[in-house]
Amino acid sequence: MHDARKFDKYIYHSFYIFAKGNQFKNKYVLFEIIHTMKAEKAKEKALAEQAETRKGHANARLARKAEREQKRAAELSD
Repeated sequence: MHDARKFDKYIYHSFYIFAKGNQFKNKYVLFEIIHTMKAEKAKEKALAEQAETRKGHANARLARKAEREQKRAAELSD
């Protein structure tokens, strides 16, 4: 899995150290933990993307609101 670049060297090193320390009962347990870790990472990435889109929409909304307020202020001053 490491050779296929499915995860970076830091994650590989941490799993290697756990395996050498006899943390995993068998290969199935190791794969299960890897899959849960990858799913958790994907979930965090999706949440970060959602937060980014929300921020973008909020900024756009605030910009439109400021533009409307400027138009109203210009109309009132004329």
